[in-house]
Amino acid sequence: MKIYPIFIPHLGCPFNCVYCDQETITKSKPPSAQSICKNVSKFCKKNKSEEKEIAFFGGTFTKLSRELQQEYFDAVNEYKDPLTHIRISTRPDSVDQKILDFCKKNNVSTIELGIQSFSDNVLATTGRGYTPQIAIETCNLIQKNKFTLGIQLMPGLPGFNADTLNETIEITITLKPDFVRIYPTIVLKNTKLENWFNEGNYVPLTLEKSIFVTSKMIRKFKEKDISVIKVGLHSDIEAANIIAGPYHHSFGELVRAEMLKNRILSSSQAKTLEISFKDISLFRGFDSKMLKQIKIELGLKELPIRINKNLKKDNFNYSDSEPDENW
Repeated sequence: MKIYPIFIPHLGCPFNCVYCDQETITKSKPPSAQSICKNVSKFCKKNKSEEKEIAFFGGTFTKLSRELQQEYFDAVNEYKDPLTHIRISTRPDSVDQKILDFCKKNNVSTIELGIQSFSDNVLATTGRGYTPQIAIETCNLIQKNKFTLGIQLMPGLPGFNADTLNETIEITITLKPDFVRIYPTIVLKNTKLENWFNEGNYVPLTLEKSIFVTSKMIRKFKEKDISVIKVGLHSDIEAANIIAGPYHHSFGELVRAEMLKNRILSSSQAKTLEISFKDISLFRGFDSKMLKQIKIELGLKELPIRINKNLKKDNFNYSDSEPDENW
């Protein structure tokens, strides 16, 4: 599905979250209804025969004035066709039945909730202003009203530990949203979290720990058929705005490499390893870290490799065939 993103940084948000500087993240200013009309019209015409989505990202959409929400919806619905869907993002304490009825009336099909954690301690420590129970009830209400439900999670927030991680994973699995995004916590410039970090009151996850945690979350969710559609913040945040934390411009690829490595090692056989050509970069990129780890774990000086063009990404086989190369 093709997506046209509309960023409304911090619009509707009741306060600044300790970790958030959305203008830094999105590099955008709130759009006008006129600009939305113009751009949505072009997008819908260009993709007339394809399934597509207009997605409002950032901010707290349902906390905007009802008049501004209607302006934005009207700007999209004027050009919407049967293959066009609408997505909004909001907080779990900013949804009720009246709001959902209004969203239905305006053709919203997907609602993403920035829940971040289902741990009472993490939510209280970060001052999110709602409890896990409110988040759970809102998820249930959205699903009851037949919207597609997305959940955004942020491992590594203040108060995060192995117990809060497992709690969040278990509750997410119980709720079974349609999709999840995972954004490991980054310390951004001009946030309260930066102050806590500088004062020594907050220690972010390391990159390695963040990869491990994210891989675990994805594995657990996939086992229950919950789709993870995005991991890590996008790659064009300016380095000067990142104070600390597990940011990497290819974080998603590092997670893929970790997961593929673990699966290869868990089913290791003394044969040629067949991999997809789409995964060569995981073995060869990032200073060949994944390849080196596999060889160390298997006690090999060289790893027999065969490139199988019929294998899909993230898939592999062990084969009796002669290797194409020894890496």
